[in-house]
Amino acid sequence: MPIRLLTPLLLSICVWFAGLTRAEDGNGVNREFQLKTAYLFHFAELAQWPNAAPVTICLQGRSVLRAYLPVLEGQKINGNAVHVNLSDSPDVAQCSILFLSDLVSLTPAITEQARQHHVLLVGDVENFANHGGMVQFTLRDNRLKLVVNLAAVKSADLKLSSKLLRMAEIIE
Repeated sequence: MPIRLLTPLLLSICVWFAGLTRAEDGNGVNREFQLKTAYLFHFAELAQWPNAAPVTICLQGRSVLRAYLPVLEGQKINGNAVHVNLSDSPDVAQCSILFLSDLVSLTPAITEQARQHHVLLVGDVENFANHGGMVQFTLRDNRLKLVVNLAAVKSADLKLSSKLLRMAEIIE
């Protein structure tokens, strides 16, 4: 997909999510998780896995994101339907993207399985990227920002587009 089409696509996804969710609370929690969901879809479009296959987005742990991810089920990327797995303990090998809701879940075993099975590890807890996670959502100045651990991404034989990397703070 040409890069000039990606920005309007992300914007339209965010607007689409805004119409699907309940009213936002005073802290903007719903908007935050709408954007995280849109970003996960965007990651699926902008990442390259060694083996082309339909994308499965998995969630492990307790996160408000669990209520938002089902809207991605069946969406298309390169003609393939996206699948969402919300089981309590998803099989890492069956995931393309695994969202971990806490730092305790980011174990050496999980990071090794992610590396072996080319799974993009995403989280939204402090120091996620510094502890071996690949992409971390963080709030700075009331804005959602990305931190990418490029060494962890490369060790899993994944490639992230330059468009995605330009939006992120990179650590190695």
